[in-house]
Amino acid sequence: MKFHRLEAARGFAATYVCVGHLVLAKPSLGTLAYAFKFGQEAVMVFFVLSGFVIYWASSKPNAPHEPFSRYFAKRFARIYSVWFLALLATFVMASISAQRIVLESPARLLGNALMLQDFDGGKPSVICGAVYGNTPLWSLHYEWWFYMAFPWVLLIPNWRVRSHAVGATCVVGALSYAILPNPLSRIFLYFGIWWIGAHAAMVMRLRNRIEIRDVAVPLGYVALSSLPMIALCTMWVDRGNPMSPGVHPLLETRHLLSSIALVTLAFAWRRLGWIGFRWTIGLCTVVAPISFSLYVLHYNSIVHATYLNFIGSPTIEFLAYVLLTIVFCLFAEIVAYPRIRSILVPSRNTADNI
Repeated sequence: MKFHRLEAARGFAATYVCVGHLVLAKPSLGTLAYAFKFGQEAVMVFFVLSGFVIYWASSKPNAPHEPFSRYFAKRFARIYSVWFLALLATFVMASISAQRIVLESPARLLGNALMLQDFDGGKPSVICGAVYGNTPLWSLHYEWWFYMAFPWVLLIPNWRVRSHAVGATCVVGALSYAILPNPLSRIFLYFGIWWIGAHAAMVMRLRNRIEIRDVAVPLGYVALSSLPMIALCTMWVDRGNPMSPGVHPLLETRHLLSSIALVTLAFAWRRLGWIGFRWTIGLCTVVAPISFSLYVLHYNSIVHATYLNFIGSPTIEFLAYVLLTIVFCLFAEIVAYPRIRSILVPSRNTADNI
């Protein structure tokens, strides 16, 4: 079953992040940049959609949840097939640009391979930054560990208790992170955002419909989790520290509050009959099949690309960057990922592409 509006939202989020990075990299565009300063919110859209799709794909009516080995193989194939290809492509691009072999440090490479990278320019206590400066990879760190936490939550038989357990974990993560920032607490903190989508999918499975009141519990826990972060922001200002929406502690607070606002706006839009959706976000449905690979690669292959600067024409270079990126994404999503998946996961049911 395809959720076409969710697919469109996924394509829109990837497109928005890509265009946003392009616009923000060009100071000459001036006021236009203000319309593209919500890339962090777009990532929260990815988190919520991911939670929904993973629960939906992992649960079948009148059937037990799939074994962890099969679930792990699916998730590993999805994340690492594209990640590894992007790593190779980025290595090639960086080496061409520098006209020499450009290798990442072994420590950072290992950290990224274990999905321990984060946004080291805006958060404290980060284990390692993204390879080759590919900053958007910070969100892959969370996605992977959300995937790994998900099967443990399913061990709780009652679906309502599951959401309370995840919510309580999110609150504990927020409290401990506000007191002493650390990577584990940060994952707990963000897991509550991802779980909004998973909870919504659970309700859909049970009732075949969903209203905003049905996600009140996970939304409430995320709101509660924002309180320690708001308090931290207040103390931060009182101490005379500078505040920026893209830096700790306002950044994490922004993520929590924006996820609540975005979900609420989505339900409000539905009540209005999705007026205008078809000609706005709906246009990005075509991008959805390559949204993951586009998100993973665009920062180095388009936004900050220099590997074709020998061409000498900025316009031709830019068009070439876009074309090569699209070709890579199509190859990664249509050729490489399905083949890797078929090797790691015996063909037994439909694919869950996210």
